Amino acid sequence: MIVRTIKSKSKSSLKSKTDALIECGHVLGWREWVSLPDFDVPMIKAKVDTGARTSSLHALNVKVITKDDKKFVKFVLPHYRGDGHARINCEAPLVDIREIRSSNGETDERIVISTHIGIGAHRLKVEMTLANRSLMGFPMLLGRTAMKAGRFLVLPSKSYLAGKSETASTAENSDAD
Repeated sequence: MIVRTIKSKSKSSLKSKTDALIECGHVLGWREWVSLPDFDVPMIKAKVDTGARTSSLHALNVKVITKDDKKFVKFVLPHYRGDGHARINCEAPLVDIREIRSSNGETDERIVISTHIGIGAHRLKVEMTLANRSLMGFPMLLGRTAMKAGRFLVLPSKSYLAGKSETASTAENSDAD
């Protein structure tokens, strides 16, 4: 009887703590809605992947250019305006070019940029690789470095716990800049 009471209290305490974290937006499901305010992308589906260090974004026509002796990346984000047709031409400072090991074990060089993401009421600045993810189920992968920056926990049995991103460009919701 005592053991049952202790287990019951332990479970209810853990459940209430988890519920409180979910309510304040610090728990993610295995997939979430994410916005990219720097590129005027209101929302895209992202797979939350604790096995991936760096986040990744589906981008086409990725090119490194030089402007005023600084390196930038030009790329195209397909179909993220919401109408299903418009492509978004983007430009961002080049952060790095890194060897990234994919889920199948192969490595390739990828361009890394830094950008803001909106997830629920949170706005974070994260590093993101640009890759052709057209064969993947999600156009974006949210890696553990981004989750650590937002102090998130993941419940792999749930989806869309953060809800659709609020207008993440407002400074009052900013967690990191």
